[in-house]
Amino acid sequence: MENNMEYGWGIGSVVAMLLVVGCMLFLPLGMGPVAPPSIPVIVLVPVFLVAVIIFLSVASNLNR
Repeated sequence: MENNMEYGWGIGSVVAMLLVVGCMLFLPLGMGPVAPPSIPVIVLVPVFLVAVIIFLSVASNLNR
């Protein structure tokens, strides 16, 4: 059976990208003075990214 799903940039993708760009540009303007992150936060970021990569690889293998 042929897969008729279309992939690409639709209106929802464009709106989501514009929201992310807008947040990245304007949210720092509302921040007060900041301090460097603590060690647990520095360790938490790569652990979270690895968990997301593992989830995406497992989820993509389920559809095959």
